[in-house]
Amino acid sequence: MNGIESIISKVRLSDGSVKELRLDVSVDMQCQLWQIELVNFAENTTCFRETDLYKAMQTLRQYLEAKGRQLLCAGARPDVVPSEMSRSMGGGQQAYVIRPGRQATELVDIFDYAEPALVGTVQQQRDYVEAWRASLRA
Repeated sequence: MNGIESIISKVRLSDGSVKELRLDVSVDMQCQLWQIELVNFAENTTCFRETDLYKAMQTLRQYLEAKGRQLLCAGARPDVVPSEMSRSMGGGQQAYVIRPGRQATELVDIFDYAEPALVGTVQQQRDYVEAWRASLRA
């Protein structure tokens, strides 16, 4: 990724309504940090910097969850997780849809829209991924 990529995403508010928001995504190659900047929302611009894009999205999601909001994108689905190779080579923007007992094969962009019924909390996602990994070892 070169420069800043602006992504229009959606967020579900605590009252159930849906609002568009802009996320500016960039990477600082010198520091090896990915950044998601939350723009044009109720608050001032807020930045989330992490070692990969997937982690930055999780930090953004936790910030929104604390305010009763939920990001409506594939990266917020409990059944979506990037591989280690995707995280190290592309920041985790491409991730797999996972199913218990099966190796993942379907790739999605973590910023793709996801229906509200498909998304969950960061903790639900962590629990699902852990259960999926255990199902592969069984």
